[in-house]
Amino acid sequence: MAITDDTDDPGCCSIDYTHHKAVFERRRKIFQEDPSKAVTVHEAQIKLVNDHLKAARTSEGYTIFCDEPPSRGGSGKGAAPLQYFVASIGF
Repeated sequence: MAITDDTDDPGCCSIDYTHHKAVFERRRKIFQEDPSKAVTVHEAQIKLVNDHLKAARTSEGYTIFCDEPPSRGGSGKGAAPLQYFVASIGF
């Protein structure tokens, strides 16, 4: 999947604040009623596929691949670990 700059697309780059506020308020009410529900646990099983290529299977069923570029000894079949870290700041 390629990410492109779709800033000309009117549906791009917008946030539905009404939706996000409703989700936030619903979650806040649940957490106030039962604080134990405010705790989340994120888990993943990591498998070394080949050299630097790794596969992470999340508890939600997603598989994420991580690799290094050939210039660093990898096969370039996935983003490098720091690329995921940098991208996560925007997520």
